[in-house]
Amino acid sequence: MDATALGIILPLLPFYSQRLGATPFMIGALMSVYAACQLVAGPAVGMLSDRYGRRNVLLLSQLGTFTGLVLLASAGSLTLVFAARIIDGLTSGNISVAHAYAAERSPPSARKQALGMTSGAIGTGLLIGPALSGFLVPYGQAAPIWAAATLSLLSILSTALLLPPDQHSSDAVSTQRIPARRPARTLLGMRYAWRLLGLLLVYFVANAMFLSQIGLFLSARFTWAGHPFGARELGCVFAYAGFINILIQGLLISRISLFVSDRSIVIIAFGCMGAGFLALAFAAEISLLAVCLTLIIAGSMFARSTLTAELSRSAALNRQGMVMGFNQSLMSVANILAPLLSGALIGRGLHTVWAIVIAAIATFGAIMAARLLSGRHTHRTRTHDMTLAPQ
Repeated sequence: MDATALGIILPLLPFYSQRLGATPFMIGALMSVYAACQLVAGPAVGMLSDRYGRRNVLLLSQLGTFTGLVLLASAGSLTLVFAARIIDGLTSGNISVAHAYAAERSPPSARKQALGMTSGAIGTGLLIGPALSGFLVPYGQAAPIWAAATLSLLSILSTALLLPPDQHSSDAVSTQRIPARRPARTLLGMRYAWRLLGLLLVYFVANAMFLSQIGLFLSARFTWAGHPFGARELGCVFAYAGFINILIQGLLISRISLFVSDRSIVIIAFGCMGAGFLALAFAAEISLLAVCLTLIIAGSMFARSTLTAELSRSAALNRQGMVMGFNQSLMSVANILAPLLSGALIGRGLHTVWAIVIAAIATFGAIMAARLLSGRHTHRTRTHDMTLAPQ
């Protein structure tokens, strides 16, 4: 519900702001200020959840999102639009806290599947949201935003009524508690976690460059029934991505992990992304486009789910919020910088170069994974995860 609400807002926000007098630069600043607030708030919200409980902080985060959406729906000036996005950004720890909650509530053997289901739900919501936004726009510019606010309110009620309260058993405290006064020193000492965060940053940059300009790329390169790709065709692409997402998260990832190591999965996933982007740079037929998108989307799903699960296993349970918060901050950094580079390339008509650059980034991710995700490190992380000892 939270992700669907976000998906409703993203395609609408530029046009909604433009109606209030925003220039293209202001629209870009509006996107950046939200990501910048996420960057600042992500680790703080995660560490607060370590200290005060996942459910309590998740409720607070969702309340901030609801407040921001109500303010945005009733905004009569750009100042209020900026204020709404700042409030939402500063409290947007929903994803990191949800990942930490899922990790904490899952046994080690099922943790990857739990995190994959969480990521899958978020991805599905981000696909459903834009479709709802397009359906509701004829009823008024603010109608989709009020729908998003309604979904946000429902998510608050669901968290309050359906999620069990956090448990603080004496056994858990004795086996997995890290001194609360030293979160910075703890994180600095988690060398394997930093390697995983570096890999996730590479993934986030490639993914942000792809998502921010794929619509314009397809419109410039491909036609359907005699006209360039438009919103309808792009919607079909997103629907196809959602189908692959559900297939991988629901059926494949837990089964493949029984036969293939996480290191191999990440290397192959980045390799598939690189191959898909490289082929996309020179693709001219719809059939080849389908193959490229399959490689890119499947590789992206496997890379993110596997790396997120491995990151969770790299930290003790009472530090899940902290590491997931830093993970979300890295995603925010990528969402601030990568679209600028992507837009500069597409804006100059360098469509082939755009795809080749992303292919190079994904290839770099595969090389990093081969060097950093050794079997020794993976075994050590899993041993720590099984014993619940801090790294």
